[in-house]
Amino acid sequence: MEILIIHPGGLGDVILSLPAVALLRRKFPAARITVAGNVDHLVPVMSGYAEKIQSISKLPLHRLYSSDALNEEDARFWRSYDLIVSWTGGGNSEFTARFRAVHPNVRVAAWKPVPGETRHVSRLFVDSLNLGTGAGIEAEPATVLLSPGLRAQGREWLKEHGWNGQDCLTALHPGAGSETKRWPVLQFVELARHLITTAKRKLLIIEGSAETGLAEQVLSALPAGRAIVFNVMSLELLSAVLAPCDLFIGNDSGVAHLAAALNVRCTVLFGPTLPGHWAPLGSHVTILRNAQGCEGCASGESIHTCLENITVGDVIRNSGCGTRD
Repeated sequence: MEILIIHPGGLGDVILSLPAVALLRRKFPAARITVAGNVDHLVPVMSGYAEKIQSISKLPLHRLYSSDALNEEDARFWRSYDLIVSWTGGGNSEFTARFRAVHPNVRVAAWKPVPGETRHVSRLFVDSLNLGTGAGIEAEPATVLLSPGLRAQGREWLKEHGWNGQDCLTALHPGAGSETKRWPVLQFVELARHLITTAKRKLLIIEGSAETGLAEQVLSALPAGRAIVFNVMSLELLSAVLAPCDLFIGNDSGVAHLAAALNVRCTVLFGPTLPGHWAPLGSHVTILRNAQGCEGCASGESIHTCLENITVGDVIRNSGCGTRD
């Protein structure tokens, strides 16, 4: 049996779909699963869940959005799969109708929450499979699986950059895809100082391509040699260097979902987005959010003050990394 999953989402979205992909794997254990999407996001997290990863740009999707008749080559391609799950095009009735006309077993579904939605995004992915209810249908949090070689590569990278392999290693991620989802960087600086001086921890400060300069703002306020900056544009290596960490503290981002899926203990700071929809999965994840008095959260305006409500003391107390009055 050949199954194709089409997933256009980012890193966090892909990780939240893992319970659904794992459920498909349990339901059809002999199937060969292909996942098409952003290869950079899929490769680090789909190992053990899918046999093949490919770029979504390689699929003839664009002609499903056109009113022109599908050519026979496209039809043969889609029909080469026994089951297709498309997590793109769910809001487009014409796309859905054309796809279902060319393939008898295609499931097109939207997964981003709409107003009034109460289900978590991971549940939306699972429900979109239409596998019914009953034993074996309930999804469970799924972990990112790292090979022993990749784990060793991560530990070696950390040691080359100053970790002795013994000190408690805490990952800080002061960035996020949107500035409205970022806890103030000066709060991260104060937190980092506490982690170093009181909790006696080594820090791993993570910086993404859209966050250039944030790590340096934190690092420049710290004693030399107490923190490592990771700004390598490789999500596979990021997975490997996150795995040895005993704690992750960061904003609502794909990196937070990655840390949680690696079973790293996490404290995740939420602002305008709703944890009920987007929280990383797992009992080892602590969510902090305080929207009291935030006009942006109350009225939908673009200016948010909710993250400013979270104090350094709140983070310290809820992360189990030392006390603060």
